[in-house]
Amino acid sequence: MKLPRIVRQFGKRIVKASPVLRRHILTSTDYRVLGGLEEARSMTASSSGWLAARTVARQERAYRSLIAAMKRGEPRLDFGVAAEAVAATGIGNPRLLEVGCGSGYYSEVFATLLPGGVRYTGIDYSDAMIARARAHYPSTAFEVADATKLPYADRAFDIVFNGVSLMHIVDYQSAIREAARVASRYCIFHTVPVFAQYRTTFLSKFAYGAPVVEVVFNKQEVMSLCEGVGLHLQREWPCIPYDVREATGQRSTTETYLFARQ
Repeated sequence: MKLPRIVRQFGKRIVKASPVLRRHILTSTDYRVLGGLEEARSMTASSSGWLAARTVARQERAYRSLIAAMKRGEPRLDFGVAAEAVAATGIGNPRLLEVGCGSGYYSEVFATLLPGGVRYTGIDYSDAMIARARAHYPSTAFEVADATKLPYADRAFDIVFNGVSLMHIVDYQSAIREAARVASRYCIFHTVPVFAQYRTTFLSKFAYGAPVVEVVFNKQEVMSLCEGVGLHLQREWPCIPYDVREATGQRSTTETYLFARQ
């Protein structure tokens, strides 16, 4: 039964007013601009963040309803955009590596939304994420690996798909370079948070109750980094709303990019 609107609004105010409640109920909260790269590195080194089993379990619960809606024929915008970007490569049943796969739910997204499917491999630096992915998708290939030092040969995959993880990689320059190295034909950077004009900014936040580092990018920097490693922009899509203006004073959004490898 749906609660009356006034009750829901009152409940939201209570949650937002309490640090404990909002950090454990809201998906993302308590954004703070960091001093720069060194502070971001220090926080990443000291925080369990995405490595914690509790964080993994909470993220999985959040996506469970989205996967169910997708299977009912109601995919959220970002799921649809991801499938469209892969389809736009024109490769049937491509060898696809997902970098930063989390609990592996995009393997299910592609299997559901792409008629020909993909030959999927997922990697994540979090043992807890990979353990959960293997438990849910035992017939799918998952490995623990570092996005900045991929354990694969040059041009090993038709497509390297970085889905919602570039924003959590402090050494994002290396992650972009490694994606380009391992891709034989295309790289997709999906749901990338960007500023149109403002500088790339490191933030901290609580995601699923855990402190993590996040990067919101200057769009032109992303384009320049990709061009510098031989990637050429083919298409871009607007993706789900994501505005960190309250913390930064600058409007942001998310976009998905399809790059062809030279």
